[in-house]
Amino acid sequence: MSESSNPRSLAIQALILDRCRALGLSRSELVRRAGFKNVAKGIRRLDELCGGELQKTEWLMKGLPSALELAPRRVADALRETEKQLAEIKRRADAERRASFHPSAYLLGTETRPTQITIYGLTGGPERWRRIPLDLSQPAVTFVQQALIVVRKTPVVPFYGPTIGFVVNYSPDRAVRFDLAGNPVAMLDRAYEPGRVTLLIGGKQVSADAFAMIMGLSGPCQPPGRA
Repeated sequence: MSESSNPRSLAIQALILDRCRALGLSRSELVRRAGFKNVAKGIRRLDELCGGELQKTEWLMKGLPSALELAPRRVADALRETEKQLAEIKRRADAERRASFHPSAYLLGTETRPTQITIYGLTGGPERWRRIPLDLSQPAVTFVQQALIVVRKTPVVPFYGPTIGFVVNYSPDRAVRFDLAGNPVAMLDRAYEPGRVTLLIGGKQVSADAFAMIMGLSGPCQPPGRA
């Protein structure tokens, strides 16, 4: 189970793969040549770099020109191109987020991450266990009262512990966190995202939401004991 990842090949990943093929290098050999004595750690950093994590992989990047038998400029050019790709991916993701936005509300528990994440994902993830259904035909000023009806019936958020409040997403750039009484306790400068669980089934990634629909488990905010 994992969060969704971007399938597009990044420039630095393409460069590493091409050179490893040309030199006949395995991943273990590559990270050793880049200066890692701890091969497992080096491979983790390699995976992070190929996935676009540029902040945590500076040590590996310094060793790549020597490891790949390339001029430092070649690696630097690939990294600059990767930064441009990542910026474009972020821009498109933000545009898609804005285009698909609808006001929403989610329960908050004492835990910040779900316990038993496999069961959580298999049974519908956040859209089943945490989303509070809102009547969007009603004005936004009614969203808190709508959410409170569900909150008062839900003393425990499944997989997240005792209910401590809820959050309402009013726009892509505005969300408000409320306590159990419906009092605002925090303003957020972007919509709250409850996280998405991805299942790997038959070698294909399937979202928890889609899997729940297939299995007939879809439906917002339906913990045990509530229809």
